[in-house]
Amino acid sequence: MQTTRIMAAVANVWRQPRTLPIDTSAIANAGLQAWLAQLSDAETVKLERENRIVTQALFNDVFLVERFVDGWAYGYVASQRDDHHLQGYPGWIWAAQLSTVPLPIQTGPTVTIRRGFTPLLKADGRTLLRLSLGTELPVIGSKDHRYYTVQTPLGVAKVAKRATQFGFKTANLTRGATLVRLGETFLDLRYLWGGISAYGFDCSGFVYSLHRCVGIQLPRDAQDQIDKGVAVEREAAQPGDLCFFAHDHGQGAVHHVALYAGDGWILHAPTPGKHVTYLQLATTYLQDELVAIKRNW
Repeated sequence: MQTTRIMAAVANVWRQPRTLPIDTSAIANAGLQAWLAQLSDAETVKLERENRIVTQALFNDVFLVERFVDGWAYGYVASQRDDHHLQGYPGWIWAAQLSTVPLPIQTGPTVTIRRGFTPLLKADGRTLLRLSLGTELPVIGSKDHRYYTVQTPLGVAKVAKRATQFGFKTANLTRGATLVRLGETFLDLRYLWGGISAYGFDCSGFVYSLHRCVGIQLPRDAQDQIDKGVAVEREAAQPGDLCFFAHDHGQGAVHHVALYAGDGWILHAPTPGKHVTYLQLATTYLQDELVAIKRNW
């Protein structure tokens, strides 16, 4: 197994080592904005139906490569391990999005990007990439009052310190309330099947990414997330708890997860073609499919 790191801003992890013509710009290292701009809502629905993308990996994430085939790499996103994927989440990544250069071993602090997007800068201030929420980087210098110096697959770079802080005051917030406050900064963002980045989320990718930003590691998928945390009764639910929903009035397989926002409201990434939104649980069919509430914070 070869250890590599993601050197694209966000790398899609594909089910098969191929893309459609419409996906050409989806394997660009600079980001996904060009690809998403050409996807209609109907095409985002098709993305789910065909299950072309299984997850995403963020810049600097470790990807363990099992084999290279025709410009593709099959392996595992090491930060997305769960009981079913002990090595990490499996899939295919376009090999040009991977760095095989070993990085110096870092035992010091790391920082996490807590804004939607922020530039990764060269020493002279030029932009290398636009990093997404959740990106984690090792710090090798912090004396500058505005920037951290960080080690990356593209070499030594810098990132604004304020980008590693929440864009709102957290002094009087629980970690659960912080999750909700961070989540609502993405209201109206279009759902993206497999998404864990600020370009778009699916339901479990949304809660996975928010928890990552408060230092809590969750499994990638709702079916595995439900096994984590402490069970909470509905009347005791607090903002930041996770609500899980299952088919057949709660008797079947888990199919959705949402963030409880308080007063009977949930915040979630609903389905393809929809956008991140608030929903009053009592007004929707999901009320009958609620199977568990879990707290991880």
